[in-house]
Amino acid sequence: MPRKPRIEKNGFYHIVNRGVARSSVYHNDEDFRKFLEIMDEASLEYDFKIYSFCLMNNHYHLLMEISKENLSVIMQKVNSRYSIYFNNKYKRVGPLWQGRFKSWFIYDEAYLNTLVRYIEFNPIKAKITDKIGQYRWAMSSGDVAPQGHFWQGEFSMLNYELIDKIDLKKEFDEKELKKLDEFMRAKVEIKNDECQLKKRLSLEEYFLKESDKHKKNTAREVAIAKAIREGYTQKEIAFYLNLSSVAISKIYKTYRQKVKLFEKLRDKGIFWSYSKNISFGEVGESLTIEHLLKYGDFDDIVLGFKLFGKRVMKEVWEERLKSDKRFIKLNLMLARVFFGMDVESEYFKGVKNARLEKLRLLAS
Repeated sequence: MPRKPRIEKNGFYHIVNRGVARSSVYHNDEDFRKFLEIMDEASLEYDFKIYSFCLMNNHYHLLMEISKENLSVIMQKVNSRYSIYFNNKYKRVGPLWQGRFKSWFIYDEAYLNTLVRYIEFNPIKAKITDKIGQYRWAMSSGDVAPQGHFWQGEFSMLNYELIDKIDLKKEFDEKELKKLDEFMRAKVEIKNDECQLKKRLSLEEYFLKESDKHKKNTAREVAIAKAIREGYTQKEIAFYLNLSSVAISKIYKTYRQKVKLFEKLRDKGIFWSYSKNISFGEVGESLTIEHLLKYGDFDDIVLGFKLFGKRVMKEVWEERLKSDKRFIKLNLMLARVFFGMDVESEYFKGVKNARLEKLRLLAS
């Protein structure tokens, strides 16, 4: 599935990245400082400001304001340059970061203020310090010291306007954490060249399209996946569907595995007569299973039985494949290996085409 393009409009962004497998990306003071130096050099080239940062051992948080719609270029250069430094220093190979960085566009002033407190609160959350301002590798470092901000004057990228305005002595409580989570789960879209909050469908609207025998389960799975991507929690979806959160988690996990299997088949060219970008939700279970049984590798078919279940696989086989005389050898293998049927190839020569019989009845 192609990556969704990032929003890169001018404005404030919360940026997070972690070490691969959550491993440490800063081993000592030299490493922390080197990352900040690389950021500062990039700021001169790409014209951005940092309003808050916190570098933890295995991840970082940045609050950045960009003015040239170049966020991806900035972070690619920063992460790449630091990876080269780190790998050379510690004689390691391979990626340093777990993937591409995460970013959230800050669309609201309350969100902005809450985020500054959250970023600076990280060392307390990790039980490294007791108060904001005590952790050296956060922007608020030195707030409690007589000389003022620890980093002020050393890095031109830093702007203390927000930190000076916000009360950092106040405890960051659960209410604020919940509000921040709501901010971060909200979706933003570009309309009339402006970033705006995307109107979220109700859960009822997501689940209205359940129809068609073999698309019914797919439709529900697709609706669950879309609702989660649009910011609904698994708990909210579970309450609406009268299911447990564990059940929703399992459905969502299985759905993602089905999508992965479908995309593997699609990318092999098995769905050659369809658009190369067609999705699992558009195809549905029946067609996916039919093509899987006809053209999938043995291991893929085994996985299909695990994901879709024997009953559904057999229903599709009997309806769409069992009577197809072009696949007698395949049907014999499926019948014996997967459905436990003690039959010979002659059995399939006499099987009537169920779908053709239905068409004949409708036409008569």
